[in-house]
Amino acid sequence: MLLLAAAALAGAAQAEPRRELLMARVVISDLDLTSAAGAAAMLARLNGAARELCTQPRSQLFPGREGREWRCRREAVAAAVARLKAPPLTLAYAQWLSAEPAERPPSPWVR
Repeated sequence: MLLLAAAALAGAAQAEPRRELLMARVVISDLDLTSAAGAAAMLARLNGAARELCTQPRSQLFPGREGREWRCRREAVAAAVARLKAPPLTLAYAQWLSAEPAERPPSPWVR
């Protein structure tokens, strides 16, 4: 099993944000990471785990949180992909990145 780790920013009001290490278990033993299908399935699992780890409250009381959540998710998936060192997974991740915007669009919660 692979542990997906994400460094999430906590405490937006602090001068220097405190970083907290979060981890999730992602099963890889049933996947063939040398195949495109296995790499796609792994990327979906990593993205799902990162989404859970990086969830931030969505409220007008917490403006800008969705941008941090999105960056946290990207960093967590990138770290996991790098640790796995599987070329098909790296390629799938690069394609996923090219489909994602470079910066997260403004939230509908914040006006």
